[in-house]
Amino acid sequence: MISLIAGGLGAQVAPKLKVKQIFLEYKSPNKTIVIKDTSIVVTEKKDVYDNPVSSIPSSSKLEEKNYSLTRKEVYYLIKLIQDTKFFELEKFYGAPETERYYPTSIFIKMLGKEKEVLYRSNPSFTAAPDAFNQLEKYLIAIRK
Repeated sequence: MISLIAGGLGAQVAPKLKVKQIFLEYKSPNKTIVIKDTSIVVTEKKDVYDNPVSSIPSSSKLEEKNYSLTRKEVYYLIKLIQDTKFFELEKFYGAPETERYYPTSIFIKMLGKEKEVLYRSNPSFTAAPDAFNQLEKYLIAIRK
């Protein structure tokens, strides 16, 4: 679905937006994604288990992959940010700081604006807003 939408947006968005105007940083407990203009760096934390039956990792390693985004992918990302009204979101969602949580954040700087939204995941508290979820889903799917 996302690729079909992205394919149809290139002509609509291209005249209005310049590709070299976005910085985005997505951070979750096991993945970081940094997009600057048309470059994307995906860093994943991989746990290593010396004992295959242990649930506790013996160590962790970071795997970093560098990619280039197409103009259509960047245009779709910018359009998604605008359409979901990301810049209108609250700064925090989910669990309060005093509770146990897994943090996920998205920081965006584009078109003269910047915004960071932090979601503190805990099933006992509210879910992330739809705009945050849509953007996170696109970021994770963009370069697997």
